[in-house]
Amino acid sequence: MTIPSPITATVDFDRDGIQHGFLKLPHSHDASAWGSMMIPITVARNGEGPTILFTGANHGDEYEGPIALFDLAHTISADDLSGRVIIVPGMNYPAFQAGKRTSPIDAGNMNRVFPGNPMGTLTEKIADYFQRTLLPLADYVVDFHSGGKTLEFLPFCCAHVLDDKDQQAQCVAAMKAFNAPHSMMLLELDAASM
Repeated sequence: MTIPSPITATVDFDRDGIQHGFLKLPHSHDASAWGSMMIPITVARNGEGPTILFTGANHGDEYEGPIALFDLAHTISADDLSGRVIIVPGMNYPAFQAGKRTSPIDAGNMNRVFPGNPMGTLTEKIADYFQRTLLPLADYVVDFHSGGKTLEFLPFCCAHVLDDKDQQAQCVAAMKAFNAPHSMMLLELDAASM
């Protein structure tokens, strides 16, 4: 039996036009017994075509991606598209709101809890929703990272070294098409939960 995600979307992923809404995750806490974590999401769609998913604030102290994605969410025009764009500027929204790398609620490092767990911590529930709901909708995924409070990065685009060489070749082609000032192949030391 598959346990459903507790997250519900206030947007319709199949509707044409621009929608600004939330991924609503029930979250009972001291300030709100029936509260919800509201994670901003924008969907822009114009007919059939590929879907790209843009995410930022996988780590909450990495602001460059969310700034660019909130700007894109407010300026994107469905008329310019053939397909769908899904934008989640603050993937780990509790960490983003706190300006911390990890969630202040459960200390979860979003980039290390995949595939997630619908019955787990708040961070694991968000990762599960991305893994089971958003990623299957996407033909392409661009996850923006930066150095946060502890690192300084040159502008670059990377692809991961993957066991699936066909998927790796597609990622390398996307990296080259992105045309960042620098590109690199990334061999993760701790890739099991990413």
